[in-house]
Amino acid sequence: MELKEAILNRRTVRRFNSKAISDETLLDILEAGTWAPSHGNNQPWEFILAGPETRGKLAVAYRKAMESGPLLNPDLPEERKQVIRNFSMNFGDAPVILAVTCAPALTDLDRYDFPMSAAAAIQNILLAAWEKQIAGVWLSFGSTPQARSLFGIPEEGKIAGILALGYPEVIPPAQPRISAINKLSKLP
Repeated sequence: MELKEAILNRRTVRRFNSKAISDETLLDILEAGTWAPSHGNNQPWEFILAGPETRGKLAVAYRKAMESGPLLNPDLPEERKQVIRNFSMNFGDAPVILAVTCAPALTDLDRYDFPMSAAAAIQNILLAAWEKQIAGVWLSFGSTPQARSLFGIPEEGKIAGILALGYPEVIPPAQPRISAINKLSKLP
């Protein structure tokens, strides 16, 4: 698969089949994450796999967060709410729940750079996974105190994202994108 093809065809998936991801395959995907750019090659990311106990507690906390947040939005279509409810039961049956964290920042540059470097690692992970017909969803739930606590992240630490990874049961259609020309500004 060519890189641009992977970028254009990758989808966020919220329903997975029961096929397990082998440890070897997962490690290969995570290796791609370690090749993300970072200031001074500081590589501030860490990867934490949620085991069954952590995953169960995380699912309960995620459901509560959805019920007290997005699911209360009267403007959110009922169809979208049902997708959220279904996913929140067990992360769409994804076999892998992974937190990508970044080291505690010691300087202003670290506070700026570490989350972006970890986000670049996540993008690499998602693209490497897609190349292997493995899909995922990048959850911002890692920003909550509950998620940080369940993953054992100190208050000064950050979770750049929680990924649910697995072989997709359903691949959704592409969502529309705003053309780069409409996002481009040129300065004199």
